[in-house]
Amino acid sequence: MTETEGNSDEFTDLRQRAEEVLRRRPDELSDMPPEDIRYLVHEFQVHQIELEMQNDELRRTQRELERARDRYQDLYDFAPVGYVTLSETGLILEANLTAATMLGVERGRLVGRPLTRSIAREDQDIYYHHRKRLFETHELQVCQVRLVREDGARFWARIEATVARGSDGQVVCRATMSDISDRVRAERALRDANERLEVTLVELKETQRQMMHQERLAAVGQLAAGIAHDFRNLLTTIILYTNMALGRPDLPPEVTQDIETVIDEAQKAADLVQQILDFSSRAMIERRPLDLASLTDGVLDVLRRTIPENVRLSLQGTGTYVVKADPKRIEQVLMNLATNARDAMPRGGELRFELSRVKGAVADTLSLGGAGIGEREWVCLAVSDTGTGMTDEVQAHLFEPFFTTKGVGRGTGLGLAQVYGIVRQHEGHIGVETELGRGTTFRVYLPPYGGEVEETEAGESADPPRGRGETILLVEDNEALRAVGRSILESLDYRVLTAENGRQALAVYGAEDGADLVVTDVVMPEMGGVELMRALTRSDPDLKAVGITGYAVKDIAEELKAAGFMDVIHKPFGVDELARVVRRVLDVR
Repeated sequence: MTETEGNSDEFTDLRQRAEEVLRRRPDELSDMPPEDIRYLVHEFQVHQIELEMQNDELRRTQRELERARDRYQDLYDFAPVGYVTLSETGLILEANLTAATMLGVERGRLVGRPLTRSIAREDQDIYYHHRKRLFETHELQVCQVRLVREDGARFWARIEATVARGSDGQVVCRATMSDISDRVRAERALRDANERLEVTLVELKETQRQMMHQERLAAVGQLAAGIAHDFRNLLTTIILYTNMALGRPDLPPEVTQDIETVIDEAQKAADLVQQILDFSSRAMIERRPLDLASLTDGVLDVLRRTIPENVRLSLQGTGTYVVKADPKRIEQVLMNLATNARDAMPRGGELRFELSRVKGAVADTLSLGGAGIGEREWVCLAVSDTGTGMTDEVQAHLFEPFFTTKGVGRGTGLGLAQVYGIVRQHEGHIGVETELGRGTTFRVYLPPYGGEVEETEAGESADPPRGRGETILLVEDNEALRAVGRSILESLDYRVLTAENGRQALAVYGAEDGADLVVTDVVMPEMGGVELMRALTRSDPDLKAVGITGYAVKDIAEELKAAGFMDVIHKPFGVDELARVVRRVLDVR
């Protein structure tokens, strides 16, 4: 049935009722004149038309209301947020389709169930407090909770609630629910990124501090190495002249003692220079396969004779720990660390050496290698004491040269600086663990070596070997060192030619028709030792050379060998060393 047909039935029923009322009334028209009757009929017709127009207007209004109600229902059901109406006890009275979809429940099943059933258990206290505040204050309340779908999936939601009165006059809660999972994830990601950024900034500041420290140490090392080189020339001259003087047979005993004292003091100065060069990584090292356990055991034998009896010594870690290292330099590391440990235990204690193998990243106090320490294998040598420990301030300057906590005259401040340089030259790392009043542990990490330990050479004879009249071309830019070198070689029965630089040496060599051996300083003005030997070997490919230097030559070792150098003597050196090296090279066929 159409809407028009429905309205027609309503008016037919209304007319029938009206006619029934009219029949019950007395006949008032029988006495009215015809003109009045016609007028009355006209009025009735006009009223009928007005009523019909009013009815049409009412029907239009009703249709508009129905369309508005449908639009409202669509807006309510399909809004981008969930709408729910809750009783004061938290039961769902109404819900739109969006809320039902968000919770994964049919709308009909939502009505009558508590909202808390869809709230994560760990967040229900938040919701209870939210609802309590709402009905106490009747003010807008907002909270964030995790809602649980029917299938168990969770999502973050923002609930905004207000108080209203329902159609029955009861106080109800009208709330909106918005899915804010994306926003929460974004906020969490931003928070994590900020935390990572803060950690990165802290690491960057620490790296910057270490780099500045490294640069400062490198600058000090470069300056110290330059001074040490000149100082070595002076010491070499002193040692050689005193060696020569000590060899005189008519020397009075008191003069002999004085000269021996000079030699001892010069040797101490040479050791000090060696410490400076070790720190600056400019010392010459001779690395070879070395069993660290055997070396450490030998050092302990020395320490047992020198360390006070109230210091207990022990070595832990059995087996073989082979590294490729310079035995003298590693022994120096052990002695320096042991000396520091002894000084940290004035009342006695325990000094423990421990060897182990470590795999993975290692702790490094100064990142000695200048780069990150990767995952790899290491041989770890730990030296621990039960002494006084160190403050953070002391740790910050631990490996700086000339830094010491000892009194005036009790230390040079070069011991740990020397350890630093030696470990660096061996491509190793060093870590420090310390606590005030509980002691200190130094851990030295060295790369392991897979080969076997080489046999050590037999010791040299006590008397310096002599020459057989061979001609030696001595090239040295330092006049005093050149003079004493000539005197020593001539006293050993060699014929000696001298030159103060490479260019002069070429002229001397040509004028004298050659030499059996060239002993030359490696670094000289105008023409150095390498350039000199390249020029000389063009005409005499079999010419041999011995280098003299105050610098490390590790980086140019192959270049020296290719130029004809068969050995290198490092300043300062004594008569015996010079004599042995010269004789050994001359005897090579």
